[in-house]
Amino acid sequence: MLRWKIVGLLLFSLLCWELIVRLFVLSPAQIVFEPRLGYVHAPYAEVLRTYEGYARFQLDQFGLNNDALPEPLPEKRVFVVGDSFVEAYQVMRKENFVSRLGHQWQDSLLFNAGSSGAAPDTSLIAYEMLKKEVRPTHVLLVVNASDLYELLPVHEQRDARGALKALTRPVDKPSYFTPLKLWIYGHSAFITHLKWKYENDIRAWFSGHDDKAIARKNHEHTGERLSRAVERWVFVLQKFQQQGVKLTVLMMPELKYLPHRGVQQKVRQGRTVLMEYAKAMGIPVLDSNPIFAHDFEQTGVPTIGFANTHFGKGHINVYGHKVLANWLASQRDIILR
Repeated sequence: MLRWKIVGLLLFSLLCWELIVRLFVLSPAQIVFEPRLGYVHAPYAEVLRTYEGYARFQLDQFGLNNDALPEPLPEKRVFVVGDSFVEAYQVMRKENFVSRLGHQWQDSLLFNAGSSGAAPDTSLIAYEMLKKEVRPTHVLLVVNASDLYELLPVHEQRDARGALKALTRPVDKPSYFTPLKLWIYGHSAFITHLKWKYENDIRAWFSGHDDKAIARKNHEHTGERLSRAVERWVFVLQKFQQQGVKLTVLMMPELKYLPHRGVQQKVRQGRTVLMEYAKAMGIPVLDSNPIFAHDFEQTGVPTIGFANTHFGKGHINVYGHKVLANWLASQRDIILR
């Protein structure tokens, strides 16, 4: 009898935690397998995130952070693509810089194709997958300094002359247990929370290596590794150019806030290389570092980090998205050239 009481109490506790997490922390992970990108958000998935800031909304038919595509499509259509800084699951949809910019440029479509963990090559894949539906006329490719080194694990294909002809990502294929795993994640916010919050720590504890921590520290390369990363970056830019769209590169901010409204602008190797090679190819580059630094020096209001985490680290907050959108609006002649 005592055994069943313990089991019942345990089940009741798990149910309570499930309801608490589902209502106040995050939604279950509604994901599907895409052969070229791996696991991505399901179409029309419900999103709740409170790890940084607060956001609640429904994804579009592509599993992206947009409202439904308008009909007919505007004459100018900007495909904004990048990682979680573009995806912006930390703020409400109307507060992110893509939506704000779309509101200011009401004669144009700003399509948010951001996806957490995206790198330049997967941004290219996302464009190729969605170009028939969105029919972009312009692309705003958003990158960070670390994106240069995220090109290194990519698989490459070369032609008979040795020239690079394709980049592919190693994707974990579904296993026999995949349907059950996806069903659990899709129905349990509590299990999703445990996975996202502690999976990396558990793996690091068992293996003795924290791959994410190592990757964060690994931002300088020389010789063959640097040459390979540059070659792949140039390849991605060339592929975008061949699509016949107007391409602009946006570098996201990297700052360290100092006392008395001081700001240290971080200029890592990857940041410099990404900008230099894009400019050498005639691609406009918008560097947000000086804009964010100047704003903090003037206002003292941090643009990165949240009150429920800490300011200065993490993703762009609501105020930061506003600053970024207003600055990009002033760059209309470059982006929509």
